[in-house]
Amino acid sequence: MRRGGRLFLLLGLLIIVIGALAYFVLSQPQLANQDLAPQPTQELKRKIVIARIDIPNNTVITDTVTFLTTIDIPESEFAAASGQYFTSPEELLYKQTLRAIAFNDRIRKADITEPGLSIQIPTAQAGQPRVKAITFQVNNLSGVADQIRPGDFVDVLSSFIVKRTYLRPGFSDQGQITIKEEPFEGQTTKTLLQNVQVLQIRKPAPAPEGTPTPGGPAAAGPPQTDTNGQPVGSGGETGNQAQGNTEPQANNGNTFQPGSWLLLLAVTDQQAELLKFSLEQGTGITLVLRGRGDAAIETTTGATLDLLVSQYGLPLPQPALPAVSGPTSLTPLPTTGPAQPAGATPTPTTTR
Repeated sequence: MRRGGRLFLLLGLLIIVIGALAYFVLSQPQLANQDLAPQPTQELKRKIVIARIDIPNNTVITDTVTFLTTIDIPESEFAAASGQYFTSPEELLYKQTLRAIAFNDRIRKADITEPGLSIQIPTAQAGQPRVKAITFQVNNLSGVADQIRPGDFVDVLSSFIVKRTYLRPGFSDQGQITIKEEPFEGQTTKTLLQNVQVLQIRKPAPAPEGTPTPGGPAAAGPPQTDTNGQPVGSGGETGNQAQGNTEPQANNGNTFQPGSWLLLLAVTDQQAELLKFSLEQGTGITLVLRGRGDAAIETTTGATLDLLVSQYGLPLPQPALPAVSGPTSLTPLPTTGPAQPAGATPTPTTTR
């Protein structure tokens, strides 16, 4: 009986081991197939800008944190919009809305525009009126040789021709007291505006290619040829080579293009009045460029001829003194009459 029980136990253990081995062997292909099965890929995401709050129409976005936030959308949806979305709130800084944008609305490029020059006008200082923009035309001489940049500060100098009439008492030929009118004309120069900010600079559009520049080289054309059909120049050389100059001219950055352009200046109404009057009645206006950070207001006397003489030591030229000559120093002039007999004393002829 005990031998039969042991045999039964051994058979049971053998069955358990065989079953475990069979399970292990059969389970391996299933795990391998499970690992080789393709996993679904996740689509890439792109960030776009949406409205964090309700944004009214004609609003200039000056604070991206308050007005804007971002969300993620699928790459395919982003590509389908043909680049109409904004990907960063910084792209919308100082932009103006063209419609009312509701909370959580996606902001498209068609909803936004540039606000124009008005956003660049500085705010008013304490106790001072706010400045406005005015147009001012300059050239190389009046505009500091085209070295002014947006954001710079300038002073404005203006010159005038002053015509006045003085009344001078005098005497007539009969000895009576009379009043004579004495006209006077002189030039004066004064710094009218100081520390004026340049908002923008507008320059003329470049001329189309092939248009000759006044004072510059002619438009490019076919090269000149001789009777043999060869380019003009010794040895078939043309251009700079024909003149012995094979090196191109170096541009050292100190050259300039003649012309004029427009500056947009930030001025108060009072400054605008002075500038307009100077442009219409003065003889010329010149800008003076300030150094970075220079905001000092300088008191000036202006410049006239009498101020240069009295305060700056300008010497006045004096007329030459009249020369006194005796009769013997007069220069005789040659005569055109008949020759005088020998020994006769010629009569001197005075010069005037």
